[in-house]
Amino acid sequence: MNTQSTHHQVQHLRKIPEKQIQTAIEQYLGILEKRKLLVYIKNNSGGLKAKNGSFIRFGKAGSPDFLLFLTGGQTIHLEIKTPKGRLSESQKRYQGQVEALGHQYMVVRNVNDLNKLLHN
Repeated sequence: MNTQSTHHQVQHLRKIPEKQIQTAIEQYLGILEKRKLLVYIKNNSGGLKAKNGSFIRFGKAGSPDFLLFLTGGQTIHLEIKTPKGRLSESQKRYQGQVEALGHQYMVVRNVNDLNKLLHN
């Protein structure tokens, strides 16, 4: 593979929306759950604009995209980011809180990252 085509592939990866990465990861988690290797929860947070113009928040600010429950009582708070994505300040605060309690907080950027995380 030449350098120009490699550069093009990297540029393409940077443009994949976080939602698309999240969907692929959720599909992979679903397969693992069916195999009884883990249980996962998609942790929705955010907000909606009401008809009257007010903003309605739901979920806890900074909480991760997924909670994973594995064998042996292991829990992983899993955040999905694009290749260039960074944690917000509320996500960093949440990470600090759960890690202070001894839980794992992980950021993955694709299914391969998640696969490596789960097999280490």
